Amino acid sequence: MVISDHLPAGRMGDGPLDRFAQLAADPGPRILYRAPMGLALVLIVSGALILYGGAELAVRGASRLASSLGVRAFALGALLFGVDVEGMGATLTAAGRGDTEIATGGAFGTVLFLFTVALGLALLLGRRPIPAPSTMMLLAPGGGVILAALAISDRYVDRLEGLLLVVGYAGYVFFLLRDRRVGSEEPAPQPGGAPLPPELSTVPEPAAERPGALRAAAPTVVGLGLLYAGAWLIVEGGARLTLSAGLTAGFVGAAVIGALTSLDEVLLEVLPVRRGVPELATGNLFGTLTAFTTGVLGLAALVRPLTLDTGANLAFLGAAFLYAVVAVTFLLRRRAGWVLGVFLLAFYAAWLVYAAGA
Repeated sequence: MVISDHLPAGRMGDGPLDRFAQLAADPGPRILYRAPMGLALVLIVSGALILYGGAELAVRGASRLASSLGVRAFALGALLFGVDVEGMGATLTAAGRGDTEIATGGAFGTVLFLFTVALGLALLLGRRPIPAPSTMMLLAPGGGVILAALAISDRYVDRLEGLLLVVGYAGYVFFLLRDRRVGSEEPAPQPGGAPLPPELSTVPEPAAERPGALRAAAPTVVGLGLLYAGAWLIVEGGARLTLSAGLTAGFVGAAVIGALTSLDEVLLEVLPVRRGVPELATGNLFGTLTAFTTGVLGLAALVRPLTLDTGANLAFLGAAFLYAVVAVTFLLRRRAGWVLGVFLLAFYAAWLVYAAGA
């Protein structure tokens, strides 16, 4: 590994985020970050394998845990999967280091990547269209988007605004935990009034048929641990392959850090849809949106007041636009299919090209 000698003294850390921060934030000549290619590839491949195994275990465990606790799979997906520890850790670490443009870019980039690459692949690879959550669950994240828009309107988020954002996320969590109704508008019945297949049913099992909570929670916890370990290895490998270019810190946070720390979210979107538990996928989708536009952004502002550059601002605008598109599609059609998936992937490619030159 070679880092040029002009880096500010005392700022070099050991984690992948520290190296991304140096690449993006140093105002001097751009840095070439080198590492052995073989080690980087081993880290990425190992992380991907661990990530897949963890995602499989987490999805199966979360489905059983929702049934055991008698809660909506959507709510469990929003709370367990929506707070992406890897992405949140990257955002808070960047804020603590003073790289606040990277922090905001990373937070909004996580949402942008999830709503484009992760959801797009889930829609293309799913065996059938994804059914819509309930109207209230679709609209509730809009409150978080509005709060974030107000907070960043002057491209600065102070500690008071950060506290209000955290309170807003706490209100969303309270709303999720209170909503124990059937809530989700289920897919249309089969022709002739046949019941829905069991894997598409959104109604919790009767209490007598539910598995024990501890037995259901164990694979969920182990799966989440493997998810975060695999994601860390992928980010570490990605850091070793990353070259510095003339990019804004916010763009690096949104396009590089946001994408690498969200690779686990791709599996948490695709696998639930493939395994017949689409509520976990939509819960993860809208839960992550709310968590990163309110709770994570607010916590980062409490660590250090945040500033936004053009890259971070474009990431938020892209995420807000995609939320509107996806929510309106679900509201009008009550499902989403491959056409929306193609649009989302094309949008992300166009956003990368535009934001890189902004």
